[in-house]
Amino acid sequence: MDDDVRTSCCEMVQLFHTTTADQATKFLNELKRHYYVTPTSYLELITTFKTLLASRRAAVKQNRDRYANGYDTLINTE
Repeated sequence: MDDDVRTSCCEMVQLFHTTTADQATKFLNELKRHYYVTPTSYLELITTFKTLLASRRAAVKQNRDRYANGYDTLINTE
């Protein structure tokens, strides 16, 4: 992954976490219910992001391989 993309992803995950913490405070103030934002929830967010990234990369690779195979088949049948 490029450094600029990695930096953007880190900022995005941090934004998600801090926004969730802010909304948890709002949730507590308005509804008097606790929602805990813990370091574990932050790590779970990162794990979920990594899993999603890996699955999307696999899907893109599969589609790329299909197109390459189809293109090669077209060229060979010419």
